[in-house]
Amino acid sequence: MSEGQVAEVFGKAVGNLFRGGPANVSWERALERLEASDAGRVPGLLPHSAAQIVAHVQFWQAYLLEGIAGNDPATPEHAAGGWPATGGGKGEGWEGGDWEDLKTSFLRDTGRLRGHARDPEVVQTLDREGRPYAVALTNFAGHNLYHLGQVVTVRQALGLWPPPGGGDTW
Repeated sequence: MSEGQVAEVFGKAVGNLFRGGPANVSWERALERLEASDAGRVPGLLPHSAAQIVAHVQFWQAYLLEGIAGNDPATPEHAAGGWPATGGGKGEGWEGGDWEDLKTSFLRDTGRLRGHARDPEVVQTLDREGRPYAVALTNFAGHNLYHLGQVVTVRQALGLWPPPGGGDTW
């Protein structure tokens, strides 16, 4: 397999994971018709709301995009630094800003990362640690999928699953 073919296969495989992957529902489906009041609700015994999870994933997506753009984003000192304050504690609605804006920027940036994963030049470019961005893109795609599952679990716990368009339909 040529280097170009390897990059194409990588791009399709990892790039698709940013959408949700072929073995999962898509992020679009997982967030479908999730209103701000429900997005901010934390189900009993679970630590986060869907909005908190999306804000967390968006924080790290923006971080990676800044790095790919050639900037040097500050890494949080502790894991909690990657969980933006969102308001909306147990039983409360989304208070961290406009939920629709968060969803829009989140889905836009998943698309941007998908595009970067499909760009052979980007995946071969070295990050500030000297590793090809293919490594970071793969790690972040896995991170996104992990949290996609959490969003589905939150919706299930709230009695909001499947969304109107359906869950897994195969």
